Amino acid sequence: MEQKIPLTKPQSEIMRDFYNIEPTKVIFDKKTRDNLWDIAKKRKPIPNHYNLEDACPSLNYEIEQSYTQGNNIQSAVFSECVYAQTLANMFQLVVYHNCRVSTTHIPETVMTLLSSYSLFPRYSYSSENNRRMLIQAGGHNGIDSALITVIDLNIYTIEFKEPGAKTSEPDLPKYGENGELIITDKFNKKYPQFYEMLKQHLGVSMFDQMGSNINDFTFDSINSAISDNYSSSNKYAHVCCTEDINGFLVMMPINQIQIWARVEGEIRPSGRNHYKVWTPKALRKFILEIGGEIQNNIVKLPLDKLDIRKERGGNNIISGYKITPLFFVYLKDSQINGNTLTCNFDSIRQLNPTIAAKVFFEKLKYKEVKAYYEF
Repeated sequence: MEQKIPLTKPQSEIMRDFYNIEPTKVIFDKKTRDNLWDIAKKRKPIPNHYNLEDACPSLNYEIEQSYTQGNNIQSAVFSECVYAQTLANMFQLVVYHNCRVSTTHIPETVMTLLSSYSLFPRYSYSSENNRRMLIQAGGHNGIDSALITVIDLNIYTIEFKEPGAKTSEPDLPKYGENGELIITDKFNKKYPQFYEMLKQHLGVSMFDQMGSNINDFTFDSINSAISDNYSSSNKYAHVCCTEDINGFLVMMPINQIQIWARVEGEIRPSGRNHYKVWTPKALRKFILEIGGEIQNNIVKLPLDKLDIRKERGGNNIISGYKITPLFFVYLKDSQINGNTLTCNFDSIRQLNPTIAAKVFFEKLKYKEVKAYYEF
C-alpha cells in the first residue's frame, strides 16, 4: 500500500475544523453559475430569485462592477466568490465587508500579515466577535484566500479551484524569428515549477504548432508543476477547496491534489496576452503566403483568408481578424473595403505562448476525501 503523505500542522488543523462541520453544498452549483455568467455576459439584470445581494454579495459586486466598467467577467470569478461564501457560511462567518471600499475593519497586524503572503483583500467574512476572519483576495501573484484566527494570528492559506482548472498560466519567454521555444534564466528563476515541462519541448517551433496546443508531458513533470506552484513565498497555500461530483465543497492538502485529480500539461502557442510584433520577418512571410501586400508599412490582406477574432468573455462580438493563429489586428485599427482589409504593419499584434498545468476533479467525492484523511 502506498504510504500516505503526512499533513503539516496547519493542514491538519484547518481540515479537521472543516470536516467536523456537516458536508455543505456550494451555494450555486456549476449549472446555476453558468446561467448567471450567461446573463452577466449580456449585461442583463440578474433575476431577483437568485437573491444574489444576500446569498453572495461578493459576486453581486463583481457583476455590478463589470457592468459599470464594461469589462467581461471571467467564469472562474463566479466559482471563487461562491466557494468563499460557502466556506464562510460553514464557519459561521456572518459579517461581510467589501474590502474594495474599505479595509479599516481589518486589524493592522492582519493587514501586515496578509501583505507578507502577497494577499490583497477584496472581501472579508468575519465571526460576530471578530475572532476569525476569511479574507478573499485578488491578484494573480497570490493565493485566493486566508482563514485567520485574529486573536493569535494563526493563518491558513486557501486556493480555490474549479473542478477543471489551471494552476497558473505564465507567458513563456519570447522566441526568435525561427519560432523555437527557449528557456531564459529570468523565466526559470520566476517559474521554476515549469522547468521540467518546458525542457521537454525546447527547440519546437511555435510556427509549426500554430492552431494546436502541446499536451505531451511526463506525469512527473506535470506533478512537479502543480505541487511546486504553491510552495513559493508569494503563492504558498496550505489547502485547496473545490466541489465534488455531487456539489459538496471539499478541502484537500495543496501538495496532494494529484491523488484526487486527473492532471494535464499544456503549452499554448497563442496564449492570452498579446504584444507588439517581435518577429517581423516571420510575419511578413505569413502575410505574403496568404496573398497579402506590404507597401510603405501599409498592409493589405484578402478578407476571405482571415479568421475572425471575438471578444473575450463569451460574447460573439467581432473584435478583429487573425492573419494566422499567432498574429491578429484589431477591427478598430483596420479599414475594410470589399474583400480587402487594410492596416498599418505596426498595428498588428502577436500572441505570446503560455505554459500551464491543469487539474480535473472529475470523480471527486467528499466522503472519500474525508475518510482518506481519517477525519
